[in-house]
Formats: sequence, C-alpha cells, structure tokens
Amino acid sequence: MGCFDSLYINCPKCGKKMEWQSKSGPCALFSYKKSNLPMDVAIDLDNQILNCEFCNSNWQFKLFGSKRVKFKIIKTKKRQDYRGNYNPKLPKNIKEAKHLAKILGIKYTGGKS
Repeated sequence: MGCFDSLYINCPKCGKKMEWQSKSGPCALFSYKKSNLPMDVAIDLDNQILNCEFCNSNWQFKLFGSKRVKFKIIKTKKRQDYRGNYNPKLPKNIKEAKHLAKILGIKYTGGKS
C-alpha cells in the first residue's frame, strides 16, 4: 500500500468534507486545505472527478493559473472511474496537452523539440 497526500474541501452541495488524494508531491500523508495546496499536487488533481459520499453529487477539480494555485470545484455529470488508478500526468489528447502547457507556463510545440 502506497502513501499519498490529501486535499480536503467541503462539498459545495451538502457542506460535508470531501477528500481528494494525490500521488504527487511528498506523499507523506500530508493534509492540505485550499489555502496551502502546493502546485505539484494541484497539477496532479487537475480534472480528477470525485463523488461526494454523503449527497452522491459529482465534482471535478479544475486548475487554472500558473503563478499561484487557483482552482474551482465544478459540478459534473461524469462519474468517477474505478477501473484502476487514475493518473492524469500524461495528456490523452491535444486539448489536454495545451491546457497542461498553459498551466505550467510553457509553449506547446506539439511534441517537436
């Protein structure tokens, strides 16, 4: 069993505490709030979907900004994928690659050096 770090945010619908887990960063079972979330953990959480276990609503973590950690938790109809560990580090399409490049403040070259 591996270690992870957690971000705790109150559900926008019911107000109960939700836990987002990240394998990025120190992975030393650190607990973060919105105010002290490091950028590497935020990048790992980008686009992750979480289901609130209390009110059964679905929420997606959306990261924006590159200087400081800025994000929103948005309502989604997508469901959490339980078919294994979800690792969003590698973009699945060009749109995700451009979004990640924008967050990191680098120029998207389309895989060309």
